Amino acid sequence: MCINKILLSHIQYIFYLYNSYVLLYHVFVGSVVVREVVFADSAGDAALQFLGFPESVAKSKRSPEKLFRLLDLYDAVTELRPEIELIFSFDSTAAVRAQALASLSKLAETASATLTDFESAITKESSRSTFPGGGVHPMTRYAMNYISLLADYQSALVKISADFPIHTPTPIPAFFFASPPASSSSSSEGSRRSAIAARFAWLILSLLCKLDEKAAAYRDVGLSYLFLANNLQYIVNKVRSCRLRELLGEEWATRHAAKARQHAAGYDRAAWGRVAATIPTGNVSAGEARGRMRAFNAALEEACAAESGWVVADAAMREEMRANVRRMILPAYRGFYTRWGAAMEDAAAVLLSPDDVGNRVGELFSGSGSHRTKASSSRTV
Repeated sequence: MCINKILLSHIQYIFYLYNSYVLLYHVFVGSVVVREVVFADSAGDAALQFLGFPESVAKSKRSPEKLFRLLDLYDAVTELRPEIELIFSFDSTAAVRAQALASLSKLAETASATLTDFESAITKESSRSTFPGGGVHPMTRYAMNYISLLADYQSALVKISADFPIHTPTPIPAFFFASPPASSSSSSEGSRRSAIAARFAWLILSLLCKLDEKAAAYRDVGLSYLFLANNLQYIVNKVRSCRLRELLGEEWATRHAAKARQHAAGYDRAAWGRVAATIPTGNVSAGEARGRMRAFNAALEEACAAESGWVVADAAMREEMRANVRRMILPAYRGFYTRWGAAMEDAAAVLLSPDDVGNRVGELFSGSGSHRTKASSSRTV
């Protein structure tokens, strides 16, 4: 049975007990003692079993995937506790009230420990294989989906942190995360909310450190930068699309989006710097111009072939990176082509027009894995 159906049945049971309590109140209106004894005998054991279920779940083997069940149960018992305190207010049903409190405490303890388990799972992930094309790593998708869903439970986490304080293992660098402005809530609750936000920031920092390790496994420096840009941009997009945004703040997202662009600029330099370097910027002889044209063609073909399977997952970043590559090479190449194109009739090379080069750049990051030489207006000279 799914956890939501179990919770629903428990809520329905509480209402049943409450109705039973109301009925007994009217039947035995003249005798509090009889009413208490009858209700304790008829409902006490069943209520203990009912309220023992969350504690049993909390005592089962921990795994990160169970955290959301624990938090659902914690929210349900917390919501029902006022009714439990009212219905089982007799001395003879004190064990029921104690069981509700014990279940809450065990759920909180296990949830806190499970959150630590999730962080350990990130830091201990040891796969060394590179992800094809420098795209978004499955670990990034899993971790951010998990963290974004966890952000929906921030109210429960704030309550849990009152008894089981949530701390980061080491202080977070100020440049990485600064707590958003305090809310209008009480100072103690505001402090706990800040601690929760810091813990979320720490989880993402742990993920980023692991991604840095994985990026180092790429032999191609340009692909390493592309991998970091892809994954960080995915993280930023995820934060902005869920409640993580209010926890971490827009400043956090803006700062890390800028870092993703820095990684993209690193890709530009590493992957296209050699291509740009083949284009002369000063006066050259006709012979040198022909040699530079051959070198440019070879470097362009090599870069396009090497990057035929590379991807940029975010559409806006993909277009921005294509535009950056065009800016790196097209203005200089256009001037070179205008100056020497007509004079290379006898050169044994494919002369690409600036439009041809722009079209080739426009094919980057599709991740198709195919590469083809296309020059709609090129000619062999």
